[in-house]
Amino acid sequence: MAANNAYQLDPDPLDPSVLTGQLTHRSRDIWIANDNMILNTRKCDGKFWDLVNEHLIHPRVLDVIKLSGLYGVYRSHRPVIDRTLITALVERWWPETQTFHFRTGESTVTLQDMEILYGLPVKDTSGGLLKLMYLPMLEDITTVGSYSWGSATLAYLYRFLCKASQSSQYEIAGFLPLLQIWAWERVTVLRPQIVAKRDTRNIFPIGLPRGPHASRWYAHFSWTDTTKHVLRVFRDALDSMTEDQFIWEPYSSDIIESLPKYCRVGRDIWHARVPIFCWDVVEVHLPDRVMRQFGLVQAIPSSFAFDATHFNHDRRGRSNTNWELEHAQWLHFWNHIDQYVRNAPILHGSLRLARSVETSSAKVLEQAWIDMRGMIVEVLKIFVTSEILFVLCGLPYK
Repeated sequence: MAANNAYQLDPDPLDPSVLTGQLTHRSRDIWIANDNMILNTRKCDGKFWDLVNEHLIHPRVLDVIKLSGLYGVYRSHRPVIDRTLITALVERWWPETQTFHFRTGESTVTLQDMEILYGLPVKDTSGGLLKLMYLPMLEDITTVGSYSWGSATLAYLYRFLCKASQSSQYEIAGFLPLLQIWAWERVTVLRPQIVAKRDTRNIFPIGLPRGPHASRWYAHFSWTDTTKHVLRVFRDALDSMTEDQFIWEPYSSDIIESLPKYCRVGRDIWHARVPIFCWDVVEVHLPDRVMRQFGLVQAIPSSFAFDATHFNHDRRGRSNTNWELEHAQWLHFWNHIDQYVRNAPILHGSLRLARSVETSSAKVLEQAWIDMRGMIVEVLKIFVTSEILFVLCGLPYK
């Protein structure tokens, strides 16, 4: 803010013990009015979809896709990625909690989303420990579908969300179609309106198994009630988002039961609080921070002993590293995943954060601030611009 302004506001966390990366987070760029950079989105699958659009896949190739566990990705096709929407989401991602911080609370992409939206298997049923190297996994095509592609894909997406959340970064990779459709499912102010299904007879052979939930977004859209490719509009929409504009449970019980079986095989570990892996990448799946996404009461989550700057490490210069040994301390959690499934009482009525009588007074005061923030923002709307409101609405909180 300008030095001569009457009011000086501080964007930093009230309690810096949890969110330690504000100084390098891209949300700070918005605070200092350096807010026009739109992330480039990397992809390497464009030619594949060109072939899908131009030619029916040979039956033998289709059989391999079905065996691989990746059929849901093929059946859902690929949406046109909106870089500005992805950028607006990344601005609210915090590596310390592996969640998006919205005005309505924390939310994140989970193993449930991987399986329901794209049918990617999240349970490893190969009979061995989690596999970390790609080529050995592909030697026997009949077992490829037994690997946890969903957790590996999610780990890779988490890693690039963490990297892209830093102000020094200009691009993002990972499974961005998943991220965009995840946002469309949950944030009503971001989604287009589906007006008609696409004719897929020239793309998908007749008689194919049904697609996962994401396949419903391969459609014709209307943008009357929302926008596309305008970062400032997306920011403002998230700034002013109300409780009724965020859907905590987009997948009702009826929807889940109506999906193909491959979209719900791993439902017993959707709540697992464990590290997830993709070769050298280790990230943490923390569903206990977003229990409202599962229709459960949200308590104040405990911390996970994990380096908040983990995303700065990569495999460059380490081509001969045995990643199974390197990650041994974290692999134990995944290989005993059933022991780390978190549960909570079913939520009835309000979605507000539940408070335990054993919660410390400091935590109660912090939660009181979270509850009050929405009211404060409404008052401040009278006095400050939407750019400042972005920072207020996105203040890091637990």
